[in-house]
Amino acid sequence: MIHEQYRFFGKELVNSSGEFQKENTDRNKPKHLTVLPRYLKLNLWQEEKENKMEVENNTQQLCSFDQQMIKDPQYTSLYNKEIYTYLLTQEEKYLVSNNYMNEQQQPDLNARMRAILLDWLIDVHLKFKLRDETLYVTTYLIDRFLNFKTTTRQQLQLVGVASLFIACKYEEIYPPDLKDFVYITDNAYTKQDVLEMEGQILQTLDFSITQPSSYCFLQRFGRIAGLDTKNLSLAQYLLELSIVDIKFMNYKPSFLSAAAIYLVHKIRKTPQSWSEEMQKMTGYNEQELRYCAKEMCLVLQSSDKSNLQAVRKKFAQPKYQEVSRIRVERQIKQQK
Repeated sequence: MIHEQYRFFGKELVNSSGEFQKENTDRNKPKHLTVLPRYLKLNLWQEEKENKMEVENNTQQLCSFDQQMIKDPQYTSLYNKEIYTYLLTQEEKYLVSNNYMNEQQQPDLNARMRAILLDWLIDVHLKFKLRDETLYVTTYLIDRFLNFKTTTRQQLQLVGVASLFIACKYEEIYPPDLKDFVYITDNAYTKQDVLEMEGQILQTLDFSITQPSSYCFLQRFGRIAGLDTKNLSLAQYLLELSIVDIKFMNYKPSFLSAAAIYLVHKIRKTPQSWSEEMQKMTGYNEQELRYCAKEMCLVLQSSDKSNLQAVRKKFAQPKYQEVSRIRVERQIKQQK
């Protein structure tokens, strides 16, 4: 006699005679609570109420921009204040004085050589179509390294290329190949030279690459100030002009960003150049920003006569709203 095998359909067994046998698969499973105890309901309700009150209190303390973007998780409106408070404390650790370019510390270099190097790197950065943050990381790596290590003028370009190589690895999704960095130096250095200098820079800086940049603060302060795309590009143009000039190294990145926005408002003749909200969110008042903004304005006015034209060429492109073509009056009225 042939016995048919059982066939499985879900939780039921069907035999050859068509009789159904229910498989009790839930017998050994633990039973879950279908009704929450009263004390647990009260605790959950109280916790939810406290969290809601805390969010409402935090929301009231936000600036107008953060309140508008409260529902967009990408702007992290509830945490921006803590984030930028932390960045303000971190920027103090990485400040480099412009006095490092002296005869004792760098006898073979001067500020003009640094400006030529950065002007060339800005041109390379533009041709490689790199991210904006990459340029700022490169600049900070160069200055911090030169602050610790005496370098000859023959090695200065190598320091710049190796710093750009590190910054690309750190910021770019698809960084250029090593051979591309050798090519842009017209084969003045080998691949091994770039790799050795890369290791030397990282060891000197103890692999500390992350540093709050003026570009980072510009993105935050520009939104709070309500700058449109063209005015934001103009502020970035001012920041990159200040990168080339060594005298701006005495200012903190957040201060440079605030001064650039203040100068943009002056150039555009905004009725209120520096609002109370901007003073509260940046920590700088109008009186503090005036001198730095005046120096930026002088650099901007003389940019067309400078031999270093990489920044001006970059911001003459439609991508940056051609802000370098804006004519600025020679004298901007100063408030007494």
